[in-house]
Amino acid sequence: MKGKIVLVDGHSLAHRAFFALPPLTTGRGEPTNAIYGVTMMTLRLLEQEKPDYFLAAFDVGKTFRHEAFADYKKNRREPPQDFLAQLPGIKKFFTCVGGTVVGVEGYEADDVIGTMSAQARAAGLEVVVVSGDRDLFQLIDEGVTVLYTRRGITEVEKVTADWIREKYGLTPAQLIDLKALAGDPSDNIPGVPGVGEKTALRLLKEFGGVDELLNRLEEVANPRQRELIAAHAEQVRENKKLVTIVKDVALPVSITDCRWREPEPEALAGFFREMEFKSLLQKMFPAVKRERLPAPEFRMLTAEELPEFLAGAGDEPAAFQFIAAGAAWNRGKALGAAFSLPSGARGFLPLSGEDFPEELRRWLADPEAPKICHGAKVQMTLAHHYGAVVQGLAFDTEIAGYLLRGGLGHTDLNALFRDFLGEPDLPVIEDEKGKVLDIFSLPPEYAAEPGRIAPPAVARAMAVEKLRPVLEERLRREGLAKLYYEIELPLVQVLFAMEKRGIKVSPDRLHRLQEKLAAKIERLEKDIHTLAGGEFNISSPKQLGEVLFERLKLPRGRKTKTGYSTDAGVLEELAAQHPVARLVLDYRGLVKLKTTYVDSLLSLIHPATSRVHTTFQQTVTATGRLSSTDPNLQNIPVRTEEGREIRCCFVPGSPEEVFLSADYSQIELRILAHLSGDEKLVAAFNEGADIHSRTAAEIFNLSPEEVTPVWRNRAKAVNFGIIYGISPFGLARGTGVSRKEAEEYIKAYFQRYRGVETFFGGLIAKARETGWVTTILNRRRYLPDLVSKNFQSRSFAERMARNTPIQGSAADLIKLAMVRVDERLRREKIPAALLLQVHDELLVETERESARRVAEILREEMESVYALAVPLPVEIKTGDNWGEMAVFPADA
Repeated sequence: MKGKIVLVDGHSLAHRAFFALPPLTTGRGEPTNAIYGVTMMTLRLLEQEKPDYFLAAFDVGKTFRHEAFADYKKNRREPPQDFLAQLPGIKKFFTCVGGTVVGVEGYEADDVIGTMSAQARAAGLEVVVVSGDRDLFQLIDEGVTVLYTRRGITEVEKVTADWIREKYGLTPAQLIDLKALAGDPSDNIPGVPGVGEKTALRLLKEFGGVDELLNRLEEVANPRQRELIAAHAEQVRENKKLVTIVKDVALPVSITDCRWREPEPEALAGFFREMEFKSLLQKMFPAVKRERLPAPEFRMLTAEELPEFLAGAGDEPAAFQFIAAGAAWNRGKALGAAFSLPSGARGFLPLSGEDFPEELRRWLADPEAPKICHGAKVQMTLAHHYGAVVQGLAFDTEIAGYLLRGGLGHTDLNALFRDFLGEPDLPVIEDEKGKVLDIFSLPPEYAAEPGRIAPPAVARAMAVEKLRPVLEERLRREGLAKLYYEIELPLVQVLFAMEKRGIKVSPDRLHRLQEKLAAKIERLEKDIHTLAGGEFNISSPKQLGEVLFERLKLPRGRKTKTGYSTDAGVLEELAAQHPVARLVLDYRGLVKLKTTYVDSLLSLIHPATSRVHTTFQQTVTATGRLSSTDPNLQNIPVRTEEGREIRCCFVPGSPEEVFLSADYSQIELRILAHLSGDEKLVAAFNEGADIHSRTAAEIFNLSPEEVTPVWRNRAKAVNFGIIYGISPFGLARGTGVSRKEAEEYIKAYFQRYRGVETFFGGLIAKARETGWVTTILNRRRYLPDLVSKNFQSRSFAERMARNTPIQGSAADLIKLAMVRVDERLRREKIPAALLLQVHDELLVETERESARRVAEILREEMESVYALAVPLPVEIKTGDNWGEMAVFPADA
């Protein structure tokens, strides 16, 4: 018999994959990370080894070793349930891929492999064993090698007799004696006291094996070792029996039964679909890549037929989705509305021109008619273009997907439908060149082709309707329902109202600032050219690099593909050596302010409202924070004079109105105190102490009177740096102290605040085990790189694991505060409205005579939003523009 047999240690590969990969689940909530890892390893193995025979061995219950030694493997923790739940799927995969799966009662997978290896060698086959267990190295012989999975699912090493000899100075068979003498902690096999691996290796090289050693004990030079080995001679003999792989197990299969069969495409593709391995399905079965769901049956509706059709939903939510030629605030035209009812009835209502049927308007505005959709805020915006409102929102699949994905992205409807339901891709609209079009940015002429745009639109409504119960169940099961229904879903309406209202900007102020910045930029440009000895394009990194490092001969930093790096970090280091670097940084800052904010704001003023209508992104950030686009109003610098001048251009809508700003004070540090329970931190906040001065006194061993502004600022950098997992290098760079000093500061912090150190240590350990971290309100963030082999990726994930529960909790609390403030203002019918949310700050526009009451509501709702172990104080300011705000007077 000729050929090759591959023997896979199924349990070992499954274990390796489970702990190497982040948690993965199907849309049904079934874990699949171990299955996916084994699948990837095996497919690569089959491609490289091209076996003639293929067997996967598994452990089956207790073995004869447990009977012989009651404490065998007793120190091992019970396997996680998510691991055990995947073993049937892994065995199914081996079958689908053409292998033979074997497990024998009373024996380990090692014994199955040892027996089949012996039979295969006797039959003349080459043997390749695949395992992450070094116990199998004892099987290595002429014609028998082990592919050792060292780490993760990609790092594999070929182990031969020469490899064993080079590493240990032994033969593979002598490895049995090595474990018998030195023991094996992983299997809870005790070695001879005082005889570790180093001593055991020396003894085996001298005596050859444990049998010879025990027969010639008197020759052992060290009296103490001779005495200990003699005292434990019987244990050594028993150990050898335990660690020796059995090679004569009565197997239920023969070698010929293990002939590898080309996998049946249908079976393997079906397995990939079941496990929702979409990328593998598309890679191995390219035809599937183009598979799309057939267009569902539907009814083309008229406006008159709409009420009767929608009445078919009864009290159940009806899914609806617009399809449009633009959906932004300064443009937008709905081309049609698709509907899907729980009864299975589906319909499409074409929309043309500026007409918006009254029947559709009434249904959208009816709060008693529950509605579900994907991206509700976009649907509300489209309806708003026609003066229609959307009420009765019962579910938004995009928001639900965002929470369930936990920072991993992919919240578009097609991805959710595919991944959570295991369905093919949804139908799309393509142009004449085959390019897939955005259903919210279709060419206007498509309005004349309802037959072309209706099927994909109806399919989207159908996907929303089918997804809702599945996502609802997942939200409930993962403890996210409260966060979803009490914060994220109501927030959709709040954010829409903020976007609709917009915020007024003064064009006159902006134009004056534009001219001022242009003049400053021009002066800086001349100064830079003078210092550089000639003109060049300052915005060109290549030309700037040539000036700095070749003309001015400054120390060269790191190189990029296009030349020397001239990023902000490099320029900051060079600034101490040449003034041109600081001027370039200033130049870049002013150019960014002018182009990104001033020029952009002028172009984005809505002609009808004279306001800027930003878009708040609710499903983008991994921490749960909101972001703002077109324009981004959250990143306007507040610490620079020019940044404050930009904020001064934002003004109330009329002279009778005023701005109120409510800002949480040090919310992240307060959340850290709450989560860590550190007694000193909690006490400091409860006593109303200046936390940075208190920290300075604690970690620098100063009396309160000795804390100068310099020490306070250093403590402030440490306080906030700790949250973000700052390194000594980063802290040194930010404070101007030496790296050694910064290291001492961090060390001193954790010595003083032991609760914080314990909290972060436990947080990261648990995150490595579960694959995610959570906020106060149970928002999840998955961090797969916590187990990455790449140091930088792993370190970044660890920083995110520290920061997310704090920053994400702050995001949760201010979102909840927004919902409650908005509800209070509407309930009390106060002429005021939320305008912006910028991290820990809320900006409100109100009539002057209502300002006191609005300030009271802001303080009441924000400070009582959640019961922390420390107070949550809010600072209220007021002003006639956003940049010049004064503390709200107590007697106003």
